[in-house]
Amino acid sequence: MNDSLTNADPHHWGPVPEVIDYVTNLVPHPADVLEIGPGHIPFGRATEFVDIRPLDNLPGPLHVCDLSQDKLPFTDKFFDFVYCRHVLEDMVNPFLLCREMQRVGKAGYIETPSPLAEFCRGVDGGAPPWRGYHHHRWMIWPENDALNFVSKFPIVEHLKGDDKAAWFHVLTQPIYWNSYFLWTDEIKVRHWECPFDFMITENYPSVISRGITASMAASAALYTKITGTPPGDIEWPSKS
Repeated sequence: MNDSLTNADPHHWGPVPEVIDYVTNLVPHPADVLEIGPGHIPFGRATEFVDIRPLDNLPGPLHVCDLSQDKLPFTDKFFDFVYCRHVLEDMVNPFLLCREMQRVGKAGYIETPSPLAEFCRGVDGGAPPWRGYHHHRWMIWPENDALNFVSKFPIVEHLKGDDKAAWFHVLTQPIYWNSYFLWTDEIKVRHWECPFDFMITENYPSVISRGITASMAASAALYTKITGTPPGDIEWPSKS
């Protein structure tokens, strides 16, 4: 098995219905709900929206601001829930937005592409077979009640994936395409930094492996909690 999807393989870019239904049911009634970066698939419970560009056909007010450098235009704890799907991985500075979501929201949900998807080639469909989504800046995963970030350095293209080939078959299951993070009151962040936490030419691959393993385990646990059924057997790579 190689470490690349082909255009003939299914690509699960959209929201996972079981997860979105679960998150939707967590939102109280009534509630003020903010969505960050709604794109073309707005969250059904959102009452207000924030994006970096104007968008049409949203079912509520849209506030335009640069999320990498601007504060959100709301008072502290104004929203009962903040929904943010597939935004942080794109940003130059995702940490300000994490602090701002925590400031304006009482609770929320964050979803990003999984480190597994960001490491597998062919995830971007018709694009050249770069690792993951070619325009993303971060690999992000939940671990130890925190949202973990490590930069997606260009050297990722030159890392060998053969020892991780057993991971890639699970991308046939939509749940493993993303990392999922629910928070209340605060968003704990763990930023893995070079050269303080790793050396890019030495143990950067081990940080990526850690992120892949932790994200897959968390995704499987969430799916099992939601559906009552595990998402399927995983061929966990050997530690040797």
